[in-house]
Amino acid sequence: MKLFRKGLLLVAIPGIFELGLLGILYKSQENATQAEVWALHTKDVIIQAAEVREPVLLQSARLRAAIILNDPAGLEKNDLWDSIEKELGELRGLVGDNVEQLRRVAQIGTSVQEYRQWTDIQTELLKNNKRDELVAALRDPNALRLIQVIQRQLVDFIKIEENLDQQRLKAVSEARLMQNIALVIALLGAVLAAALAARIFSRDVGGRLAVLTGNAHKLTEGGVLAQRVGGNDEITELDKVLHESSARLRQAEEAARVYREELEHHARELTTVNEDLQRQTQDNEMFIYSVSHDLRSPLVNLQGFSKELHHSVGELHETIDASDLNDKDKQRIRDIIEDDVEVSLRFIRTAVTRSAAIIDAMLRLSRVGRVEYQSQETNVNEVVARVIDAMSNTIRERQALVVSQPLPPCYGDPTAIEQIFGNLIGNAVNYLDPKRAGTVEIGVLPPDPGQPAFRTYFVRDNGLGIPADYLGKMFSAFHRLHADVAQGEGVGLALIKRIVLRHGGKIWVESTEGVGTTFYTSLPVQPAQQPQQALQPATQLAQGEKAHG
Repeated sequence: MKLFRKGLLLVAIPGIFELGLLGILYKSQENATQAEVWALHTKDVIIQAAEVREPVLLQSARLRAAIILNDPAGLEKNDLWDSIEKELGELRGLVGDNVEQLRRVAQIGTSVQEYRQWTDIQTELLKNNKRDELVAALRDPNALRLIQVIQRQLVDFIKIEENLDQQRLKAVSEARLMQNIALVIALLGAVLAAALAARIFSRDVGGRLAVLTGNAHKLTEGGVLAQRVGGNDEITELDKVLHESSARLRQAEEAARVYREELEHHARELTTVNEDLQRQTQDNEMFIYSVSHDLRSPLVNLQGFSKELHHSVGELHETIDASDLNDKDKQRIRDIIEDDVEVSLRFIRTAVTRSAAIIDAMLRLSRVGRVEYQSQETNVNEVVARVIDAMSNTIRERQALVVSQPLPPCYGDPTAIEQIFGNLIGNAVNYLDPKRAGTVEIGVLPPDPGQPAFRTYFVRDNGLGIPADYLGKMFSAFHRLHADVAQGEGVGLALIKRIVLRHGGKIWVESTEGVGTTFYTSLPVQPAQQPQQALQPATQLAQGEKAHG
């Protein structure tokens, strides 16, 4: 038999027994509660009946006082009669389920009306100063009978309710007794059912579960499992699974050992590759740095000799003018000098200037990876204000509006942060559309819950924009767009991308051609976990760029 069926039998038999007991317990509880409700109801009726008697007696006392004082003013008040009617109404509502008591309430109401009519007659006699008739009426036995009838009716009414109260209290006691008996039986039944289930469980399931538990512990500890348990239920199947899992674990441990050895081998290879890559990167940077310096000397010589040739051309012109050659020969020599020599010199000077700019850009790129950043909390508002102030002349020439939102601080090298915003704001101003009023906005995005350690700033303009097919080349060195609009070598965005990456952040661009461009850069708000390794401080790099720029 499967464990499910065994469990159903173990649960169903005592469960049915307990459900029956719970039904009896619930019924007894309900009876006890209902009996208590009726008992309390009876007490409320008795109290309400007593409330009716008081205003009746007060009205009788008021009549006697008026007769004694010969003052009928107090008898004109209806407050006691209203109170009697109110109390009778409430009493009528309480006994609405008892026809006999409801009839008695009606009789009490009738008697109260008769007494009120008699009182009204006495009041008229008192008002008309007919004291003899009034005294005679008071001595009439019927007058006393009216009050006595009301009191007797109330006494009979209360006595009946008191009898009902005794019966209902007895019912409460009996219901409580039955409730306690049912509770004891339910508890005993639950204990017996639990004992029976435990007995069956320990004899049929407990022993095999103990073996199964031991095998599970041995499996977790890597030990040898005991023999498989007998039977055809889920315990047997689970024990079979444990034995199969033990075999698979041994196979997996062997495979993990082989994989771990391979992983360690690959890790050593990766470490070697990383060291080679780092060494190659440093070699490349040093090569670029050395080549750039080595190329600068020939360029300086070319520039110097081109100037000498330029001066020589001037001397040639003077020599030609002073020579005895005829005018035709002089003009032919001048044309050769102007059309060939001077044009060639201009091309040489332009090429030298362009080559020098490219070499300076290569030097800046090589220095970025070797900069030692002095990271600290940086006031971005002050950085942006300095950049805008330094570009004030260009901004006025472009007739642009540059707006900066309040910017929270970030954590990084102040000089490097200023390079980032200087390049982005400079590009935004330089590449505004001259056909419309230019606007540049510097702001910050709301904090990203997914990256609480970074803050994203943006520089947005309504300038020329960038074609979609060119966006992927924006951060590559020596790629320029709108070269006729502004001067440069095309390395500014490549430089600041490396600076941002060195700070652990990201930089990206969104743009629509003819509409505008927005550059986003995320920068840390707290110190980086890994220290920066570099060769020279960022301040020296900035000074070197200014010297070559």
